[in-house]
Amino acid sequence: MQIGKLNYIYNQDKHQAASKGYHHVLVFDSVERRYENLIITDSEMKKIRERASKNPEDLVAPSWLDRLIEWFRFNFLGN
Repeated sequence: MQIGKLNYIYNQDKHQAASKGYHHVLVFDSVERRYENLIITDSEMKKIRERASKNPEDLVAPSWLDRLIEWFRFNFLGN
């Protein structure tokens, strides 16, 4: 599982009005205590990023351990 990794999925064989793709992420909902797949359109992603930039006090930075794990994943697993 790639929890917290935001992926961009390109629509294959899309109909005429469909967008070129969407963002997908698997997260763990700590309130409901379950995993959840989120599918986010490009316009929704823009709104999410704008909201985050307007509320920097609510943002969480990755810990040194998170960064180390991601460094190993990128350099040795290629993910």
